[in-house]
Amino acid sequence: MKNKSIDEKLLKPYSERAMKIRRVLFNLFRPVLHDKSTSIWNQHMMAYLMFGSFIISLCLLLLDIPYHSIPFGVMFTIIPLTWIYFKFQPQTWVEMYEYEKEAFRHIWKLPKDWKPTPPWIGSEGAGKKHSTK
Repeated sequence: MKNKSIDEKLLKPYSERAMKIRRVLFNLFRPVLHDKSTSIWNQHMMAYLMFGSFIISLCLLLLDIPYHSIPFGVMFTIIPLTWIYFKFQPQTWVEMYEYEKEAFRHIWKLPKDWKPTPPWIGSEGAGKKHSTK
């Protein structure tokens, strides 16, 4: 791959607990049925959460409750925050489902059997002369 930092980001290790939290965040932006259906209702979970928070805010407004915009405002701030987080800490190869790996290979125009190679493989003796002592 042309950009080695992409390989490094794809192979970045995370703890089990961090992986579980990241899985929840990534699933918010995946279709509910993970591309197994072409139904109009197979939208990202975040779309359902935004729509639900909008309805709740609307109901609170109609009931004349102060701070009725909080549910929608909270969801509206979660989206850009997660986008920024994903920009600097993208999804790793281990966290991707197979259809996402296929899409990644297609976007980067990589062979169908391509997998990221760890930077520590193949660099043990590159350009160095080892002593036999």
